[in-house]
Amino acid sequence: MAVTTPVWRAFEANEITHSGAHYLLAVAAAAESGPPRSADVARALGVTRAAASLQLRALQDHGLIAIDRRQRLHLTAIGADLVARVASKREVVRTFLNEVLGVRPGTAELDACKVEHLLSEESGAALVRLLRFLRSGHPSAAAFEQALRATTIDCPPGARCELCGRVCLLAAGRPA
Repeated sequence: MAVTTPVWRAFEANEITHSGAHYLLAVAAAAESGPPRSADVARALGVTRAAASLQLRALQDHGLIAIDRRQRLHLTAIGADLVARVASKREVVRTFLNEVLGVRPGTAELDACKVEHLLSEESGAALVRLLRFLRSGHPSAAAFEQALRATTIDCPPGARCELCGRVCLLAAGRPA
């Protein structure tokens, strides 16, 4: 009998952690004005130099950054590819949340940041296809958006739909 891995364990197999993604993004951003040092990354992220050194060492051990003899940080080809994919997924998720679902810009940005490194390439590509379709001007895209906007934002008190389960997310997700 084959043993299957529980779905929740897939989280542990992610390519990079949330903090690791932010460190890589900080290295990439700082590199625009020349190769940064670990102190530059620490300052950009608002962390101690010791914390930055530990995380940067882990990224180096994983082959995502290289440190030259002058202690300057450089993204490796693998690291640069990962930064590009994470940044792209963040923008796609932010756009989807804000433009399609109507999530407020600040909330959309925060939520996109939370999932950017977790989202699979497959799901990211599916979101891109959906966004392209919705921006296409196709009559069915406009009809979809109109129907989505017309969909109720409330459930009757005490009601449980087939999606939310235990707590009504429509009630819980209303902007304050």
